[in-house]
Amino acid sequence: MRGQSGRALRRFVGSIVGMMLLALVATPLAMAQSSTTIAARAGTQFSGIVDSAPECSTTAAAPTVTINWGDGTSSAGVYSAANDDVTGSHTYAAGGAFTGSVVFSGGSGCETDTLVADVAKFNQCPPVDLNEGCQFLITVSNGAETVVQDTNEGPYEGSDDSLIGVQNNSSSTIDELPLSVPGSDLFGFDGDGICDVASPVPSGCVVLPGSAAGTACGTGALCAFPPAPGQPGADPDAYSGSTQNGYEGPTSYFTNVSADTSSGIVNFSPGIPPGGSTYFSLEEPPVNTSIGVGGTAPYSPGASPPTVTTTGATFSAFVNPNGSSTTAYYQYGIDLHYTIGGGSGVSYTNSTPVQAVGSDFANHLVTATVSGLVPNALYHFRLVATNGSGTTFGPDQTFTTAKDGAPPPPVLGKAVDVTPVSGIVFIKPPPGKSLGTAGDGALLSKGQGFVPLTEARQIPTGSQIDALHVSLKMVTASGSVGKTQTATLAGGVFNLSQDRSGISKGLTDFSLVEGAFQGAPSYNLCKAKGKKAADQATVASLSSKTLQLLKVSGHGKFKTTGRYSSATVRGTAWTIADRCDGTLTHVIRDTVLVDDFVRHVTVLLHAGQSYLAKKP
Repeated sequence: MRGQSGRALRRFVGSIVGMMLLALVATPLAMAQSSTTIAARAGTQFSGIVDSAPECSTTAAAPTVTINWGDGTSSAGVYSAANDDVTGSHTYAAGGAFTGSVVFSGGSGCETDTLVADVAKFNQCPPVDLNEGCQFLITVSNGAETVVQDTNEGPYEGSDDSLIGVQNNSSSTIDELPLSVPGSDLFGFDGDGICDVASPVPSGCVVLPGSAAGTACGTGALCAFPPAPGQPGADPDAYSGSTQNGYEGPTSYFTNVSADTSSGIVNFSPGIPPGGSTYFSLEEPPVNTSIGVGGTAPYSPGASPPTVTTTGATFSAFVNPNGSSTTAYYQYGIDLHYTIGGGSGVSYTNSTPVQAVGSDFANHLVTATVSGLVPNALYHFRLVATNGSGTTFGPDQTFTTAKDGAPPPPVLGKAVDVTPVSGIVFIKPPPGKSLGTAGDGALLSKGQGFVPLTEARQIPTGSQIDALHVSLKMVTASGSVGKTQTATLAGGVFNLSQDRSGISKGLTDFSLVEGAFQGAPSYNLCKAKGKKAADQATVASLSSKTLQLLKVSGHGKFKTTGRYSSATVRGTAWTIADRCDGTLTHVIRDTVLVDDFVRHVTVLLHAGQSYLAKKP
């Protein structure tokens, strides 16, 4: 039986047994010297009664009293005839059980009485119910942790709850302690706790909602310490209507409790500073077992929202080494939405340099700054921390880089302005050129150097553009000062160029590219495979296969170039397609001038007309 009713029953049974034993031995004890037991705490001064009802005549002169404290020291006591007792003060240097004496001299009929001192070893815990101090003390030093049990202290409520103290002798703050006892119910909270006891109740306990009116801590009310600052949520097995389960100390809360309740993390907020101490409660470990401290993978609650710019981000997160030498870094990558296959989700393609974190129990802030990101794009990132006990992967988190302002005006023969219209357009700048710092080295599924176009921006001429299944708008400089020309393009992979001088000044050329990346349009698809490569039916089926088709609608001087022909316009709508059997030009509106590279002829096409420049 556990809880308040269980403790009340145990105390009642104990009192009955005590009275029976007293009745059985009453006559012999009356003939022997008296014995008084005191409870004290190591390092804390005891002041109080050391001998009750001593065998001294109250009619005689007050005797002189010497108290032998049982630890090799003695001091004078004070005898009170009115109270019929002896009082004294003493500080025990260490815990343990001590047997001393109270010696009288100068009185009438005085006898030497026995003094028994039960001294708690660890004063990091206050007196709680049956305990004067901690049953277990965890001491954390630089590079080491020890757990010591005070065998003179049992469960503070007389059943199965242990009072546990923590002493920080390290040079770092303790923010958390992973604790475990295999096969135990160490974190098996069962509806009572430190504040839910009879006197003495530790200072700081408060009455929880739902307690009976007029009750107080120690007299039937449901009590616990207030939530620790920053406690993220309710403790496991919390009282109804509260975040607390009663086992917390004044600055602690519990997380990461295992399914079998044999392990978990005790968090401290504020952390325990060097030289400081605190206490809390857990279930008593089985006999002949010790509480394991640390020995787990690093812990991180997750990163804070990053600080972002158009092309960079700064990550920050806390990592607790859990007592072992730990390293940490961040993984990050652009969302799969920006890859050739589309979709959405995580793609960790990059990582930050590895950082040494430490080997203590403090929360360490790990920061890293990355650059070369794509503006106005969704990214994923997470923290990865490793020590000798394992690797912890933080939760996946996302951020979106900031959006740039409008691009500057295009520059004749050097740069054009592009804006995505539908889908994800990819841009690969020419060798030696850059899209600013926006991820020129990003590894996407279509190959190194391709960057998704996520906003209107300026790109250099000589860039390669992948507009397969998507569309974009392009604004270029014209041959006239201060004027621009516009085209909308859809489908195809092409190189971008523009003439800077001569009669064709301002002419912008979109030249289809084959085999630009894995899975891109390629003339290799036109080859029949296997033993039937020469089969006429197979060749015929491949002859008119379209590899890619680029649709253009423009207002200005534009040109499209395929493998076997080019088409020049002065503002119209048309398509150009590279096929296995040649390059096909089709006019949708106005006229187009087609230059056949194979037959060396020029053909003028009107709306609705097509021309196939056949391969040789």
